[in-house]
Amino acid sequence: MFGTGKSNGVRSVDVDWRKLTGLLEATDQRAAVKQSFPDVGQESFMSALRRIDPPTASEVMTAGNAWQGATELVSYPVIAIAGMLNSGKTSLVSTFLSPQGRTRTLRGVGNAQGTHRFVLWLPQRWRSDPSLWDLLQERLAETFGHAPEALADSPEKAHRQYSNRDGGKDSLSIPLVATDPALDTAGVGLLDCPDIVSDEILGLGSPGDRRKVLGRASTLCSAFMVVASAEQCRDVTLGELMRIAGDLMPGVPRMLAINKVRSREQLPHQVFQTFQPMMRHHQVEAIFAAYDFDVASNAPFIPRGLHNSVAPPLEDGEDLPIFFKLSERADQNPPNGISTDRLLVSLPRKLDRGELFERFRAALASNVRTAIWDKGRERILQELSTQEERLRNARACMTKVGLDVFAQRGDGGGIERLRLHQNQRIVEQLTVTFANTAPWYARWSVGLSTKYRRVVGGAGDWFRKWLPTQALEDKAEALRGRLRRGDYGSLMTPEKLQTLIRQQAETHPLAHWEDNSPWSEACRTAIHRYDRDDFTALDPYELEEACRDMWSKVSWVEKGKLTSIPLLVLLTAFTAVLMLPLDMGATVLASASISELLAASGLTAAASIWAGGKTTSLVEQQAAKQQFVDLIAVLCDTFGIPRETKAPRIRIGKEDVKLPDPKIALRGPIGPTLAIRNWSDAFESDLRKMLDLPSNTPSR
Repeated sequence: MFGTGKSNGVRSVDVDWRKLTGLLEATDQRAAVKQSFPDVGQESFMSALRRIDPPTASEVMTAGNAWQGATELVSYPVIAIAGMLNSGKTSLVSTFLSPQGRTRTLRGVGNAQGTHRFVLWLPQRWRSDPSLWDLLQERLAETFGHAPEALADSPEKAHRQYSNRDGGKDSLSIPLVATDPALDTAGVGLLDCPDIVSDEILGLGSPGDRRKVLGRASTLCSAFMVVASAEQCRDVTLGELMRIAGDLMPGVPRMLAINKVRSREQLPHQVFQTFQPMMRHHQVEAIFAAYDFDVASNAPFIPRGLHNSVAPPLEDGEDLPIFFKLSERADQNPPNGISTDRLLVSLPRKLDRGELFERFRAALASNVRTAIWDKGRERILQELSTQEERLRNARACMTKVGLDVFAQRGDGGGIERLRLHQNQRIVEQLTVTFANTAPWYARWSVGLSTKYRRVVGGAGDWFRKWLPTQALEDKAEALRGRLRRGDYGSLMTPEKLQTLIRQQAETHPLAHWEDNSPWSEACRTAIHRYDRDDFTALDPYELEEACRDMWSKVSWVEKGKLTSIPLLVLLTAFTAVLMLPLDMGATVLASASISELLAASGLTAAASIWAGGKTTSLVEQQAAKQQFVDLIAVLCDTFGIPRETKAPRIRIGKEDVKLPDPKIALRGPIGPTLAIRNWSDAFESDLRKMLDLPSNTPSR
């Protein structure tokens, strides 16, 4: 008996929707998503899904509510009548209706006579129960997303509704509802569905739109009847429709109705053989056939009298397809006699309502699992994966910008060393230590060991006071010009920083920043913060050792130069760096290696000695690495990117160097932030248990 067959592998699982909803909406420790930046917090599964993919979130709730409401509608099954274009779907529905009901249906072979709305025919007695009728109306509105519209009593108006002549593609989601007394005996509702292949040019909904609405409508249906004509046996769309029926409601009974068969082409058992492979592949439980009543020679294969004995009789001159269940044996099909229980119109009386409901309920539970686990969960995980990629790109962008500022590259493009940000503390250290470790005859005329410290309080005043000649002043100005031009070291202004960031963002996008984001303000703030908060200093003991080592290696000729040109000339290189913001009228970051400053002063030999010394390199690079990671940290803070939690590595020279953790003060963002969220393994474990998923269901 139909409705007691195999459940096609769908497990009958009890899902407690109320408890499940509590988990899906949880924002406490059970929450699905944990946020760690910019603020710490929790986000529920449904909140995350609504933010990421509202249609999928709606699908989850619709699937859950459909499952919850299934118990209330256990005694009121609906069968979906779907099928191919001009296959006779509405004609099949009409065979169950009263003569008055048939006049309200629209039948024909052209688009003007086609069904372009979902039309739900229900037993008339269902309407007499206000509670039931309200529940049905509520379920229809929830399923389709729109309140249903009544099918007009006037045949002419009803036909216009059927063909959607006065509406458009939006009307596809507004179901039509009608009742008929002939369905009281059957005790089932029939959902007359539009085809899924009509051309979008008609303006009545594209095939894709129709598939989506059919997917929602399927959650109302306890069984599927797919209608096709005999010549459509190899049509790929028919196979797709059968697959869709299986995917939408796995486990519910599926049947196939073949219309417009011609006896001179195929006898009943041959029709069965033709569609048997499809029957097996798509787990179709029964195949029905109706012979073309327009062909006189088909009369022996049309059991009209049998139909009239158990169904609303066909009036004189009224022709409708009469479907009967096919047998693979020739002698058990017309023109031989068959019993009334082989007629399609007798099907509702044979339904095992309990078994049909259990299969319907299992299919709805499967839909809940699919909507939550396979769609909703996967969509959130996909978004979190995209977020991780955005984070990697954003951090890479800022690292590349930091290298643009600090990296001193060789001819091949490789990083030879990192430059120093010449902050006041480092300039003072360099000034004092170079002076204190220089030979006595190189500093005899300059009491720099104490006086040079006044640089910290005012570079311009000190410079003007201690430069003894116009020549030295000109030399200092020329040196500053080299720094500004980039002959030595690097100068970073807010405008240049913005240019570098946007250039690097072409390869490593800052996905959370738009063109209208506050780029200029953020770049000014980043430079100001770094200049203000960078307190990095050189190791005083190692610096002194490095300076003494350099002086010991300077040739007598070079020392003679230092004697004839006072040490003050060398130290103007350090002072010139501090003068740059005053010269340029803005906040700038000046970065240069010590060897670059020596070379800029014209002391090429001393520059070579410093650059090649192991001790000198060690003391300089320790501070430079700290300043480098601190600049990246400031850029991340300012542009709303979480700092690295794991110390990165870069290649300097021939070594893979591990960088220190940033020490610079953490500040707030200027503009958009890149929110960082993570999936909760504890939530996934709870969800798996609540959905009663098999142990072999894949995790993340």
